Amino acid sequence: MEQNLTFADLGLSEEILQALEKKGYGYPTRIQAEAIPEFLQWKDVIAKAPTGTGKTFAFGIPIIEHIDPESEEVQAVILAPTRELAMQITDEMRDIAVCHEGVRLVCLYGGQPIGKQIDALKRRPQIVVATPGRLSDHMKRRTVTLKDVSTVVLDEADRMLDMGFIHDVTRILDKIPNRKNLGMFSATISREVMDISWVYQRDPAEI
Repeated sequence: MEQNLTFADLGLSEEILQALEKKGYGYPTRIQAEAIPEFLQWKDVIAKAPTGTGKTFAFGIPIIEHIDPESEEVQAVILAPTRELAMQITDEMRDIAVCHEGVRLVCLYGGQPIGKQIDALKRRPQIVVATPGRLSDHMKRRTVTLKDVSTVVLDEADRMLDMGFIHDVTRILDKIPNRKNLGMFSATISREVMDISWVYQRDPAEI
């Protein structure tokens, strides 16, 4: 990978480049440079990436590029194992979306009153960042529908599966009939991560 590659070289929109400039980002990290083009083409991605490599932007930028801001349907779901990570992803995604009019995000996690989250869902976000257990709760209550979701990302997939979320994760994936791509980011590619990949990914780009 060319080290002097810029974000502009990845063919991103003016809005994204403006948002990145505001944050002072000029050069993508390796994972960003490799994952963004794959995601932009709706490819499945499985990436081995430790924390701190900028993986939120690696999937977040293409997700925001793909969102139709006119639509009131959920178009992307990002699952994270912990509330802290879900909140951090949401903050970073908001930074990237700052110049995109009409892109709305919601963060759903346990330990917060569900009523407050139901109100946030009534604002028709296109991007849902969630812990698997809490997203499952909302699906059971029918406060969120995922029929129009095209992109799903499992962040820290190995931790998520280690923490016993495998049934929630597979149930969520099974409820997303029209998914175009699935991204999995994991510090280790464990047996469980591979199992999910075999079942739910098609010819994924390995990064």
